[in-house]
Amino acid sequence: MISEAAPVWSRDEFEYRVAYMLPWKDQLVEDIEANHVEVTCVGGTSGLDIRTPWRLRSLIADWQPDLIHAHLPLSGILARLSTSVPTIYTEHNLANSYKQPTRTLNRLTYWQNAAVIAVSEAVRDSLHDFPGPTPIVVPNGVAASAHRSGTDVRQELGIGPDTPLIVHVGNIRPHKGHANLVAATAYLDATLPDFLVISIGVEKNDGDLDKLTADARSRGVEHSIRFLGRRPDAIDFMAAADVVVNPSDVEGLPVTLLEAHSLARPIVATDVGGVASIVMDRETGLLVSPKDPAALAHAIEIALTSPDAEKWARSGADLVREHFSTSAMIEAHESIYRETLRG
Repeated sequence: MISEAAPVWSRDEFEYRVAYMLPWKDQLVEDIEANHVEVTCVGGTSGLDIRTPWRLRSLIADWQPDLIHAHLPLSGILARLSTSVPTIYTEHNLANSYKQPTRTLNRLTYWQNAAVIAVSEAVRDSLHDFPGPTPIVVPNGVAASAHRSGTDVRQELGIGPDTPLIVHVGNIRPHKGHANLVAATAYLDATLPDFLVISIGVEKNDGDLDKLTADARSRGVEHSIRFLGRRPDAIDFMAAADVVVNPSDVEGLPVTLLEAHSLARPIVATDVGGVASIVMDRETGLLVSPKDPAALAHAIEIALTSPDAEKWARSGADLVREHFSTSAMIEAHESIYRETLRG
């Protein structure tokens, strides 16, 4: 999202610099630096360690910023504890979706935020009892475009033009619904003669990917679902999809679904968090209950066969163009920056 935002930033008014915590989260660094923005990693070679807060404090002392915009609890907590510089905090997920230590530290330091942004009304509501600034809802914005043709993607996957392609993008971590997706694949396998499900995203906890692939084998669908890991070109796979699916148990406002809308792809998603604000059932996609793989599979079949699916996809593209543009998001952010700096 930051790489898409960088070309839109008001450089005449603000000087932007970017810091990130985890060294393996560097897939956007090249794109950000291409927009003449300095980027620094404050994590160690193996990720966060006891030196990370010191590195962040040193970086803040070097950069001497007037304002810090932190995303997600870890960055927010470290920024609040490292400096007296006004910190704007963006929450992307439901507050109760984090592990207890993270929730506790986030709550204890939340009052130090100068302003808080929530990416959806559901996220805002989840913060209602946090002692600090009332969150301002600023939805995520996207400007998605593919770089490869659908034919190229399908050739890489070894499937023909008529094979239904179902694409999921999301890192393998708790609450993202990967087990739900595997189970739904088994339901699809009983009714569809030919299809392929692909899931793109990295494994957060060692062993989780092995569990998913073992589950797929035990259900006899290892031929129908593939886990591709990290793919910088994930957008190309979404653009080539017949259906983009989001099987999560918890969400804030998924950027991948906004991107799928922007690409005018049919969407099937679980009705969690802020998803219903962008996927309106049978208007801009299909919604199903979380943790219900049979319902997820049935909705995917509808999206693959319904003559209305194309209309839903076009309506989703219109929605993003009108209400979820990158420029609108940045205008809202920079308005909050001005107000915060005015004190």
